[in-house]
Amino acid sequence: MSREDIKKMKELDEAAEKAGGFTSPVSADDIHYNYREISRYCKEKGIEPIDMTIRELNRFVVE
Repeated sequence: MSREDIKKMKELDEAAEKAGGFTSPVSADDIHYNYREISRYCKEKGIEPIDMTIRELNRFVVE
């Protein structure tokens, strides 16, 4: 994963937080994403990570 991909995901996380985020039983500090799979998914769908829905993003949470 490139630094640019990580930067885009950070921007996504910050945008979600500014928009009110979402309720999760897990502390935000404990949520980790599989950025490699997110990048692959976005390339397949032809979208940018920032355009993912919360539902799509939740598919890539690493437990």
